[in-house]
Parts: sequence; C-alpha cells; structure tokens
Amino acid sequence: MRIAILDYKNVVPSCVTGPADIWSGLNRMYPLVTGIPLKEDIGIDFITTIDGELVRRPLGGSQSQKLRSRDQFRLIIIPAMRYDKIDEVISQEGRLITWLKKQHQKGSDLASICIGAFLLAETGLLDGKKATTNWLFAKQFEQRYPSINVQDDKIIVDEGPLCSCGGAFSFTTFMIYLIEKLLGHQEAVMASKILMINTHEDSQLAFSVFRYQHDHADESIKSVQEFIETHYQQSILLEKLAADYHMSVRNFIRRFRQATGNTPLEYLQRVRIEAAKKLLENTRESIENVALQCGYEDISFFRKIFRRQVNMSPKEYHLKYGKLKVG
Repeated sequence: MRIAILDYKNVVPSCVTGPADIWSGLNRMYPLVTGIPLKEDIGIDFITTIDGELVRRPLGGSQSQKLRSRDQFRLIIIPAMRYDKIDEVISQEGRLITWLKKQHQKGSDLASICIGAFLLAETGLLDGKKATTNWLFAKQFEQRYPSINVQDDKIIVDEGPLCSCGGAFSFTTFMIYLIEKLLGHQEAVMASKILMINTHEDSQLAFSVFRYQHDHADESIKSVQEFIETHYQQSILLEKLAADYHMSVRNFIRRFRQATGNTPLEYLQRVRIEAAKKLLENTRESIENVALQCGYEDISFFRKIFRRQVNMSPKEYHLKYGKLKVG
C-alpha cells in the first residue's frame, strides 16, 4: 500500500514525520510481534513542490524524483500548516491542490490533520460534506467554506474517502483510526499496543476554551456580556437584565443571539462552565463548592450542563486536568 504525506512550505514538521513514523513502525514491527506479515507492505513517499514541479522522496531516501502521472497512492495525508500562514500556503500550493483532486478521482483517500483541512477544502471535494479542524480555527474555516458542515466538536470526521481530524497532535489517534479503516481491526489494535498510543475521547469539547464573543458592534449587548462575565456567580434573571438595558425580553434575546450566536442563557451557562473548568484545573475544591462558586445551587443540574458542554463529568475533568497530587 502506497501512502503519500504532503511536505509543503510552512507545514507543521511533526505532522509530517509523526504519521510516517506510525505507519513505518507498524510495517516493521507487526511481523516481529505477530510472526506473520502485514496484509500489505507499506511504502511511504513525501510529496513536495520544487521549482514549480511536484516531486516525491521515499521515506529513508535522500534523492527526490519527479512525480509521474501514473504514480498512485491509496492514502494521502495532508498535515497541519502554521496557523499564520494559511493564506500563503493556499496561494502557493495550487499544484498540490490540483494533484489532490486528480488523485481522489483515481481512488485515493485524502486525510487532513488539524488546519490541513483548509488545504483539503480548497479542492472543493468537501463541499456539502462534513469536516473537522482545530476548534481554535473552526469559525475561520466555517466563514471561508460555508458549504462545508464544520463539526468542530469532533476529533475525527469520516466522509468515506475524505477524512479529517481536529488538533495537530490528534494525528496519533487518527493514524490508528486509518490503520483500522484501511488494514483492519487487528492491525489497528497491534499498532496501538506496539506504539503505545491510547485512543482518546471522540470529542474536542474537553480541549476547547470558551472565548468571549465580543467581536461585534452592538455596544449594549457588549455591556450585558461584561455584566454576565463579572456577576455569573449570582442569580441572573433574564427579565431584569432586559429591563436594566431598556429592552423587551423578546428584543433582548434577538439582539443577543444576533451579536454573539448564543442566547443570553446559553452565554451565561458557557461563562459559568468555563469558570468551573478553571477551578477544577487549579484548585482542589469539591465538585459541590465549584458548582456553588459558579452560580449553581442545584449540583445535579451543574453536572448535567457541564457534561453537555465538556463531554465529560466535572470529576472526570478534574482527574484529567487538575493539579497533580504528590505523595
């Protein structure tokens, strides 16, 4: 099975070498551990542009060769790029984008890592389909490619021959997923064991950080947001909040949603849960005290809202991200 890994200017290096190490490691170690060969031998080429021409360099080789029209790959991995170079990469890698489309037409699977999804999206192959990218850049992706259904809560999105994954270092789990898809379950389990790669939860929600949505021009709503962000520990009534800012409840909800993308209640819950996450990360407070400090008197309701937004319970989050206990 031939695999191509793009190696373009401003790529994230670990997203090039990491996947190569996983696939080549499986190729070398599987027969050693199991006593039987892989179903298919794996060959890996790095694809780059030199002087306007596409070239390939075999893994372990030092000489680059011009890419031929008959070169065909079962899987093409599109690594992440530097976040500040998205426009530059897209404008400079037209040959790669065209080549990706031609390879896909010949039957290649395309798999993007993190914001490598921008390069995959430029092919047009994702139009009308689902995809994911790093949650930090999901809004930018969504605005740039409105015809793509962005699943920014997902770590892996599988659209048949088009796959994408979220964060740059989620490529470890992503490669195990692709090994199972292309080679089989037993091979994926063995790869996980040989390389000691744990498969993690299938959501980015635990990793995301709520960024207050102030990038709008409605000054009254900004004032409301600032009030919520300062007084989230208190009981906040929607009707009183609307009256304090001289709006009807209906108009208040409409303007708030239009400005922020959330209702006032959704915004309040997100501010509270973000505060709870910080307490769980940085203190050893009990779950009950964390809930109370964040404006929740009903502990069961707090747990319900926390799980809905973070995809794990407060206790699970604390165990995963809280301060280490010594001794």
